[in-house]
Amino acid sequence: MKALRNALIIIVLGLIVPAPVHAKDQWVVAFGDEPFSLNPANKGAQAVVSDYVMIHLYDALIDFTGPDLALKPMLAVRWENPNPTTWRFTLRRGVKFHNGDPLTAADVKFTVDTQLANKGSSINAYLGPTEGARVIDPQTVEITTKTPFPPLIFNLTRLHILPRAYASVGMDAFAAKPFGSGPYRFVEWQRGQRIVLEANPDYWGGQPMPKRLVFRPIADPSTRAAELRAGGVDIITSPPIAQVKELNTGDTTILTVPGARVIAYPINALQKPLNDVRVRRALNYAVDRETIVKSLLGGLGRATGQPFTPGWLGYDPEIGPYPYDPAQARRLLADAGYSSGFEVPWNISVGVFVADKEVAEASAAMLGQVGVRVRLVPTERAKIQQDLQSSTFDGITAGQWGTVAESDIMVRWFFKNPRIFTPEVEGKLHQLVAKAAGELDRDRRGKVYRELARFAHDEALWLFIHHQDELIAKRRDVPWQVVSGRGGKAHIYYFVLAPR
Repeated sequence: MKALRNALIIIVLGLIVPAPVHAKDQWVVAFGDEPFSLNPANKGAQAVVSDYVMIHLYDALIDFTGPDLALKPMLAVRWENPNPTTWRFTLRRGVKFHNGDPLTAADVKFTVDTQLANKGSSINAYLGPTEGARVIDPQTVEITTKTPFPPLIFNLTRLHILPRAYASVGMDAFAAKPFGSGPYRFVEWQRGQRIVLEANPDYWGGQPMPKRLVFRPIADPSTRAAELRAGGVDIITSPPIAQVKELNTGDTTILTVPGARVIAYPINALQKPLNDVRVRRALNYAVDRETIVKSLLGGLGRATGQPFTPGWLGYDPEIGPYPYDPAQARRLLADAGYSSGFEVPWNISVGVFVADKEVAEASAAMLGQVGVRVRLVPTERAKIQQDLQSSTFDGITAGQWGTVAESDIMVRWFFKNPRIFTPEVEGKLHQLVAKAAGELDRDRRGKVYRELARFAHDEALWLFIHHQDELIAKRRDVPWQVVSGRGGKAHIYYFVLAPR
């Protein structure tokens, strides 16, 4: 395992450092947005742009990696269930935080307790009915739940272990200069310009490569692509579809993770007229998603009518996309009393995911053809996620989720935590989420998720459009291939020089 960890390179986001570092010792990665925070306990820190950087700084107890999302030891080398509500973990010896403190069971307990006490932290959704942690000895810790919660072992891949020194440092100071036990140490963060990390020479998994990671926020996809071709950056996320062929020639190449990411457009179904299911269905009938996938994504995706993609626990191949039927959309709007249409805001990201702005613009134009006047509101990714979880967005918003080993956290994120549904719909959703979370048998749990997928489709709880391939472009002389990690195929990436 140690030899394999020697090859570990985790990356995401990018920035250029004018320091005299050999090209192979430094990799620069350009991303579409800037992290909200590098403190895992901060509200909004679980935004994907934050976590792409944080996984370099922190370790989890366990990991799920590879195309089959197989369970792998990380900080924990063994785990067991003494009873249905207890998970016991045996920790790896010799692990140190970046400040030199040893990592022990007390740090794991501190992390769990801190996150449970921090109601503003989105990690609470991952912990579900967790009630606390107990130190057995310095290398053994138990995490207990109020009720049986089988998804916890999957969700813990997303729990970054904090040092107990966090308590004395304070939240703001820690966010300014974070430290964990991960393969890279924090160097600097110049807002709007770059985040710099350096390899941790004492990393338990061996010497990380490369020696230096630089993350640059570059919002415009075409600018990211130009930087890549010019050699200013080594890796970019979400390259522009129009340039994929060009980027797959010469000194650059495209890496693809097929069907890895669900693009979600949740609807605030408490607000008029969106509280009427006929109106929500009309929105779905009004969008020609097949044309969007073909013309804007170049076929690198699939039209969908459900919240799961193939490979997810809960995906139902019998649930097809809403057909493109603008006449039916107009009939439904008329039946609901909106024959003249209405206006609705839609919060969107720009340049964060493949063709995100273009997909929203095309959909808005199609909705306009049936009388729904859409006001697109470009919004920072972190604010989009915060507003969804706090239920403070109007109209339609945007979201995404990479294919994961367990669907629990995704359904909590979109269907349990936000209070955006009518009482009847909310009651049904909460019942299904709780039923799935307590189901010990994985196949039966998948059946419950399929029921939830059908319910979400029939109630048109999202504007369902597509899920898409995850695209990353890189310089050909950067010797790595994408390997999924931390429980997901698209949510988090490990970059390795050799098979793990």
